[in-house]
Amino acid sequence: MSRVASLLYRYRATRRRLVASLAVLGAQLAVQPVAARSATPVATPQSATAAGLTRVDPVPLGERGLAGPIELQVRDVLIGADAVDAILAASPHNLAPRDGSTFVAVNLWARNAGTLPQSLSNDDFALTGDSGLVHRFLGAQPPDPALATTLAPRESAEGWVAFAASAQEGSLLLLFDSLTIGGDWADRVLALQDGARIADETRPVAARNQAGVDAASPLGVGEAAITDQWSVSLLDVVSGAPTFDLVDYRTGALGAGDAAGEDGSIWVALQFEIQNVAAGGEAAHFPANAFVLVDESGEPLLDIATLTPPYPDATGDYYPGATRDGWVMFDVPVDYAAAMVRFLPYAHTTGSPDPRFFTFR
Repeated sequence: MSRVASLLYRYRATRRRLVASLAVLGAQLAVQPVAARSATPVATPQSATAAGLTRVDPVPLGERGLAGPIELQVRDVLIGADAVDAILAASPHNLAPRDGSTFVAVNLWARNAGTLPQSLSNDDFALTGDSGLVHRFLGAQPPDPALATTLAPRESAEGWVAFAASAQEGSLLLLFDSLTIGGDWADRVLALQDGARIADETRPVAARNQAGVDAASPLGVGEAAITDQWSVSLLDVVSGAPTFDLVDYRTGALGAGDAAGEDGSIWVALQFEIQNVAAGGEAAHFPANAFVLVDESGEPLLDIATLTPPYPDATGDYYPGATRDGWVMFDVPVDYAAAMVRFLPYAHTTGSPDPRFFTFR
């Protein structure tokens, strides 16, 4: 995942924490004229449904749903070969999906039902399904016309958004969580297939353990550390010159010599199996800085470069039960002997730190 995409992920999470307490006020300001704030609230248009607050109860396919100040309707959905053909035809720069993946293209009608201008683009939407993983930032041009516009009050538009997902993904749902509308009061879920819905996890997927809590006894390959939110286990370690063959153009632009230590450091790529083990139906974000290099005492090392890792990146949004084998990658000093990472998401802000340590010797 690109640094820009990672920053957008972190922006979404931070944004929600900061403005959640203003959600109701934001809704009133966005959909009512200033002079009418003390009057009876504006009713939801009869053409729109109030469904879509959860994956259990998405806006049914083809119906209109009100997402805060934005009224949305799925007009068409292309999945598999049809979506691949449409997206590849949209631009000569679009690349075919990776092995095991496919494209999904969604044609949306949108109307600004509020009193302020509202911007919409592909980045305001995401795709999920029965895997529980959230797919964003395809990096390809959608079919024409793309949904990329600013709507004046009462103005409407229609256009395409596009995503990639596993070819086996089912129960497809479209997530709307705007980059520009504060909080999560306007977030909605829309079905992309008839009857698509995903039940919440009624109990934790796995029980918390104490594995890896001591830097003096770090976990090795195949051993799982389970916190209240995450199960994490180290699957593979690749270091030095072989890592150059795993990365894309972003890290690869540094050159094979950089991977092998010509500049005094070598690349180390770590693959982890990551699962959201919490109960419920809320997605949790796995941040790019969940892992850091540490010394023998478990203290983080300073001035260590985190590189764009091989695909797939561990970073992303995971609904309860969702699992991904994802990579993290560091530029490690050649004289670094500890060979240890600490797992601790949101280390500087968490109120209940639960660090776990892994060795990659």
